[in-house]
Amino acid sequence: MTTKLEGSRLGRVEREDCPAEYLDAYDEVLRTRGMEKMPNVFALLANSPGALSTVCPVGAHVRYGTDFDDALREFVILTVAQELRCTYEWVHHHVVAKKIGASEDLLKKIGTPEIEAEPGELGLATRYARMLTRNEDIPDGMVDALKAAFGIEGFVDMTVMIGYYGMLARFINTVKIPIEPEYEIPPFIV
Repeated sequence: MTTKLEGSRLGRVEREDCPAEYLDAYDEVLRTRGMEKMPNVFALLANSPGALSTVCPVGAHVRYGTDFDDALREFVILTVAQELRCTYEWVHHHVVAKKIGASEDLLKKIGTPEIEAEPGELGLATRYARMLTRNEDIPDGMVDALKAAFGIEGFVDMTVMIGYYGMLARFINTVKIPIEPEYEIPPFIV
């Protein structure tokens, strides 16, 4: 039996409601994210246990299995959330960014030309995240710069990370996943 969430188009699937063959995948989400209770996004994704078991390992890889600087990763994720106006992702990753010590000044610039003008990897990565999320043409020179900055593997991981968070944001926005009550909601920048 799923738990109804007010305002959502789907209910939460709790562990006891998850089919036995997917319990390892359900538990792995909790383990990799260091959580005791399944966040709404994954509890609603569990309405398709196959999707949960397939999608979440990609998220674990791009979030925990790459060499990206923690702050850079969060600025990229927040750029995707900003572009897609995904409040749930925006709130959760604002909390993560603050925990890892991301610059408050830079957090206030997400989605603006100012952050994309930052030197080095930060400006390049946030510009790429915005352009890819908007499905803009990515120039060869930018791809070359991304490969030079992050290596070929890093370029692939960055692209997959942007796609993963874009897919998750679209799912969140479509099924109207509510933010857990303990979170504050910082406003979008633009």
